[in-house]
Amino acid sequence: MSSTPATAEDADETWRAWEVTRRLSPRGAVRVMKRDAYGRLDENSYPSTHLVGPVAPLTPWCLNLADDAGLFWLLCFDFDGKDKHGVDPDLMELAHDECDALSGVLAELSIEHVVCQSSGTGGRHIWVALTAGISADEVAVLGRAARANYRTLDHGMLHNARTGAARPPLSPHRDGSASSVLRGRIDVLLAPSTTAGMVADLARVLDVRKPAVRSAESVPSGPVDARHSAHRPLGASGTAHMATIGGGSNPSWTGFMCLLAAAHASWQYADVQHAAKTAPGMEHYRSKNTGRGGRRTRSVAEAAERLGRQWEKAQQYAAIQRPLPQAGRTPADLTELEGIVRAVDAVLSSFQAAPGRWDTSEAAQSQRSILAAVAYLSLQTGKRVVAASIRDLALMTGLGRTTAATALTALAGQDLLARISTSDGGNAAEWRLTPEFSTASGTVRSQPLHNPRPPTELFNTRADQVATLEQLLTDQRHDLFTRAGLGHLAGKVYALLRHSPALTVDSAARLLGVSTRHTITVLSRLRHYKLIIRHPDGWARSKRDLRDHAARLIGVTGLLRDRANRYRNEREVWAWWLAEVNQMNSAPTRRTRRPHVSSRTLQFVDDLPGERQWPRYPRAADGRGDHREARYWASNGMLEPGSLWYSSAA
Repeated sequence: MSSTPATAEDADETWRAWEVTRRLSPRGAVRVMKRDAYGRLDENSYPSTHLVGPVAPLTPWCLNLADDAGLFWLLCFDFDGKDKHGVDPDLMELAHDECDALSGVLAELSIEHVVCQSSGTGGRHIWVALTAGISADEVAVLGRAARANYRTLDHGMLHNARTGAARPPLSPHRDGSASSVLRGRIDVLLAPSTTAGMVADLARVLDVRKPAVRSAESVPSGPVDARHSAHRPLGASGTAHMATIGGGSNPSWTGFMCLLAAAHASWQYADVQHAAKTAPGMEHYRSKNTGRGGRRTRSVAEAAERLGRQWEKAQQYAAIQRPLPQAGRTPADLTELEGIVRAVDAVLSSFQAAPGRWDTSEAAQSQRSILAAVAYLSLQTGKRVVAASIRDLALMTGLGRTTAATALTALAGQDLLARISTSDGGNAAEWRLTPEFSTASGTVRSQPLHNPRPPTELFNTRADQVATLEQLLTDQRHDLFTRAGLGHLAGKVYALLRHSPALTVDSAARLLGVSTRHTITVLSRLRHYKLIIRHPDGWARSKRDLRDHAARLIGVTGLLRDRANRYRNEREVWAWWLAEVNQMNSAPTRRTRRPHVSSRTLQFVDDLPGERQWPRYPRAADGRGDHREARYWASNGMLEPGSLWYSSAA
């Protein structure tokens, strides 16, 4: 934008915006942008200050939310649909839905607020003015509760009383646009009515309504149509989400919960397409948020593209959640959960503070993925010690079982994981995170020396860590980045480009811990399939996600799914063999009469609910167990209870 307004109308708007800022600002100065040597405003930073006087700044400005004493007089909830590469359509729609959802909660509590479109890119700001200053700790509690509900919320400014700031309503943006009011009146900010008690009530309501850490335990965000029923079975939570009228208060979130429930229930894409046509909870895949309180119907192509992209994402999340037990667990002793949260925080800090430790080789990257998977299981189960089989960890991370086993051994040797027990029969080995995990030195009898954080803060921190680990684990888990595809290093580069606008060959080589020549080979493979494009600063992700297309061209589509099926069959054959060994070691009088596998359909034992009645294990001509034949029966679904398969000899 130019140094002075181009027209009288623009000048009036600038003076009006500055007048609003002068009346709202808790401090005597605002922070302003500074032009570079070429007169441009390319960086989104506000390094200079400008006194709150009669003269408006010549460049965009932002005002602090707290005064010099650290008391907040303004609240700003910033919903952003951008990533490092610019606006993401999926994220922006989610930001709009989450902004509307929070606006609805504020209206329920009679909290006067103003909803603004912060710039031409479509971001949202919700502004609330306070009658008196509120301490930073109280606002931080609200910020954590809001973040636990809304993933696109940038809550950093609510945690920083010294520098937390945002561009006020009507103020100009560096791209030439300005913050515009969508709902509400500026007057409610100039004559505030929101008290500290109302802010505390808002924090409590948000804490009660936040989604469960586990998707299977989440509740709908709105009323449910009891008449609707899915055409295929779903869990209780998935059934409720599918029947949520109009997608509830947050259609984007509800729609994804429907897809996640369908992925857990092993639905096919055709089933999802069928449900998206009529299921009330999948309104997000039929219409989109207009950004002004309404919705408009999507085009057929847009709806199909959005549904397909989100279905792939749901399948990735389902894959890492599948090893979790059916029922979650909340530790009765909060010191235990505090220990888990601290250990995971140490792990995540290590990933950020010492990236070279985890990116020096492909083996180190595999260790990083396995450590993240164990941390995720510990958070989700609420247990310090978790049972984690090699195959489950391999499927969660997209690695092979041999690579996962090697990584576990290496992490145990580095004292980052402790093996509590080895695998025994059908039971997986038990593992525990070790960083900052021991509480022995900080306890005196039953009284902890370091009291845990308040429950609300602790649970919200846990939810934030779970979301971070889910993003980390799904970032590069794809058929394309398996060893038969482009390889784990290509997946690592692709994941790095999610968090960086661009990478040069040298910077990528340094982060990957491999030679420049090897890095060029990896980048050339990604470029060949149009997964990355040239950028002024090196290489960047292409705007379209073409991983599925590239996987089809290479011929690795479905590789992770096939690997999961193979591992499941191996587990089943192993359980069958253990039952056979147990039968052989039993006294003859205690052995049950068992038919051959091909003689009849398998059934459950009536007097032992939940235990399988295995048929006789296949035997070779020499009387030894025929494991190849056993795998054949398992891989063809013939061991499933109620199977109607018969062998050709039956």
